[in-house]
Amino acid sequence: MNQEELIRFGTGRQLAEIDYLSELLSYQSLFKEIHSVSALIHQVQQVIQAINSGYLPDQLPQLAVTDVMIADVQQNVLNKFPNQPNKGNVLWGQMVESLENIDFLVRHLRDALIEYFSMYGFVSTPFVQDLSYYTAGYPVLELMAGHGYLSAGLRACQPKQTIIATDNKSWRHQPEVTLCQPVTKVKKMSALSALANYGDSVAVILMSWAPDTSEDDWEVLQAIRTQYRNKKFLVIGEENGATNSKAFWSEAKLKPLLNTHHQSFDLINEQVFEVE
Repeated sequence: MNQEELIRFGTGRQLAEIDYLSELLSYQSLFKEIHSVSALIHQVQQVIQAINSGYLPDQLPQLAVTDVMIADVQQNVLNKFPNQPNKGNVLWGQMVESLENIDFLVRHLRDALIEYFSMYGFVSTPFVQDLSYYTAGYPVLELMAGHGYLSAGLRACQPKQTIIATDNKSWRHQPEVTLCQPVTKVKKMSALSALANYGDSVAVILMSWAPDTSEDDWEVLQAIRTQYRNKKFLVIGEENGATNSKAFWSEAKLKPLLNTHHQSFDLINEQVFEVE
């Protein structure tokens, strides 16, 4: 996608220096002749730069150095030194070490997104467009909205649609608290309070990346089952993994949906579920 096609969620952080990106880009010149590797670096660069500038990025494939990339590097070395194996071995050693570093960096993109932008779940333009189409202009309540990337994207897609973003902002009390402000208006309240205040007035309830350190998500599920059964309840997370409580996953009835443009790019298999 060109930048003109991306959803603008706000101003972004406009950071002048991002150490993670600088380290990754330091390998550009070494692999400039190897399209498969340079394309991988460029994909991650585009994601970081888009979010920093206030745009939701394009979707991502699985990020890793592949066997195809390694073969491309081998061929490049052979082409440069077909009759000079010693020089070829020196260059190969340098490139293998660099490939290992690139692989480590791209596999840890999520850590960088969390550190620099407080984006835990990956929010892309194609996914938010799908989600906006799914909600069809009906009022949406987002629980545990964090810094509000999902709600900001939905608001940008349909400015007249009612999108209520809520979060108790407990992340402000974590040991390594970020000073970043939410990227859109997020009302400070617990998930259960948000349901009590807005549950009757919305059609879709959205909960993304609920923490696995409490059973608040389980209490939300119980409240929806008893008081708001006619609402669509969408959850984004990793089943029995990095998000949500064991109690939630053991009792939730899950129906995967909207995953055409919401697929994992790392070892965390986050998905979208309609939950009963």
